[in-house]
Amino acid sequence: MITSFSKFLFSVFFLFISYTGYSQTNFTGYINPEISINISNESPWSHSFGIANRDIVYTDYENVNDFNKELDFQYKFLELNHYTSRQIGFHSKVSAGIRYRFEDGKNETRIIEQYAYSKKIGRIKIAHRLRLAQRYREITTFRTRYRFSAEFPLQGDKVNPKEFSLVASTEAVWEMGKKERPNLGQRFAAQITYRLFENTRLNLGLEYRHRDYTHSPYVEVFLLSGLKISL
Repeated sequence: MITSFSKFLFSVFFLFISYTGYSQTNFTGYINPEISINISNESPWSHSFGIANRDIVYTDYENVNDFNKELDFQYKFLELNHYTSRQIGFHSKVSAGIRYRFEDGKNETRIIEQYAYSKKIGRIKIAHRLRLAQRYREITTFRTRYRFSAEFPLQGDKVNPKEFSLVASTEAVWEMGKKERPNLGQRFAAQITYRLFENTRLNLGLEYRHRDYTHSPYVEVFLLSGLKISL
C-alpha cells in the first residue's frame, strides 16, 4: 500500500508542478527527503538529530529561457540539524536547535527557538507551533513562523500511531533583515503518515509555498518524504 501511494503521490506532484508552472511565472518544484532520529527517556528532555537533502526538479522564471522551463534535477543543499527539547506539562514543549546547510559555497548556519502545543480533541489531534530563527549566511535574516496543524485518522475512530493518518497544516512566515525588506509568506501542506515498524514512521506529502506575496511573489512546491526513528 505504501508503494502504491508513493507512485500516486509522485504522479500528483509532477502533474501539479506542470499545471502550476504553466499557469504562473516565478515557480520552482523541489523534492525534499529527510531522515531523523529522536532520542527520549523517562525525563522531560529529548533530542533529535536529522539529515535532509533538497533538489530542484522544475524551474519556470520570467528571466530564464524556455530550455530551463522543464523537469531538470539540480542539487540545492544538504542539511544537518539538531534539536534539544523539554516537555512542559502534558501538552507543551520548548526546543532549541541548530541547522547547518551545505549549499555550493553559500553555507548557512541557523539557530532556532521553538514552542509547541498539541492536544487530542475527539478523533482529531491539533497542534500549534511558534518558531523563531536566525539565519546566518552572507546576510543575516530573522524569521518568525506560526504553524497550525490537524491530524485525522484514515483508519479507525481516532489518531493511532499504528494506522494511517493525514496531517494537514498551514504556516505563516515573516522575514526581515538589515539588508532585506520585511516579507510575508504562507505555506500549505498535507502528508500521510504510517508506522512501518515499532519505532519507525514514514511520512509522504506535498507542500505549497507562496513566498514574499507582499512584494515580489513566487511559488515553490515540495514533494516531502520523511523517515523518523524513535529510540
